[in-house]
Amino acid sequence: MKKLFASACALMMVGLSYGQANVDLSNQLGNLNNGVVNQTGSVNFNGLDQNGNRNNATIDQVGIGNVNNALSQGNRNNIDVDQFGIANVNKTEQFGNRNSATTNQWGIGNEVDQKQTGNRNMVDAVQIGFDNYTWQRQNGNRNDASAFQFGMDNESWQQQEGNRNTADATQIGADNLLGQYQEGNRNDATIMQMGNTNYSYSLQYGNDNVVMGLQVGDSNYLSQFQDGDNNFASDVQLGDNNTRFVTQTGSSHVHFGSQIGNGNTLSTTQSN
Repeated sequence: MKKLFASACALMMVGLSYGQANVDLSNQLGNLNNGVVNQTGSVNFNGLDQNGNRNNATIDQVGIGNVNNALSQGNRNNIDVDQFGIANVNKTEQFGNRNSATTNQWGIGNEVDQKQTGNRNMVDAVQIGFDNYTWQRQNGNRNDASAFQFGMDNESWQQQEGNRNTADATQIGADNLLGQYQEGNRNDATIMQMGNTNYSYSLQYGNDNVVMGLQVGDSNYLSQFQDGDNNFASDVQLGDNNTRFVTQTGSSHVHFGSQIGNGNTLSTTQSN
């Protein structure tokens, strides 16, 4: 986050020397591409490249020192970026066809980094607050990833390798960390954090696995690991300083867990 803020500050200084102007560098190579860029404020920067056919992009920047870099390499891809505030940064890259990427940033110093490789993938990031960070990667086809952050200093990391995977991350509060990794097909991961300094990690290897997690409180820790097919794990933590470990290896395991209170520790291992 420090390098992001330093870059934004440097951009502002350059802009000030040019009368606080906004800067747009947009290039199209191909046929029937469409791009719309709206910049209102001072020292906003947009870099847009569309290489291919029938790509669409809409960029709206309102405020001071917002930065957007977007690339569509392929056909019929769509990018939509809205930045409202100060020193928000977005990077979106698409390699393939019919991918869709959306970024909405409201606040100060938020950062999004999204990359799609493949076809018909969908990715979405919403940040409301200060200094939140979202990183999302998709490699494959028809994957869906979304991240929502409300608060400050939250971090969300999601990666999908395969086809038709779904990942959803929600963070409300401050200093929460969430990571989700999917390798395979038709896996589903949904995690929500409400509070402060909560940590959640889910890893899925295989096909048709499902993980769900809810953390409400402060300083809770949740780890969910699946290696196999058709496994299901759902965990709820209500309170503070709870710790939960779930490991499933093999196929068709089912787990439901809950922790209500403070300072609880629970570990579950399933295999076949």
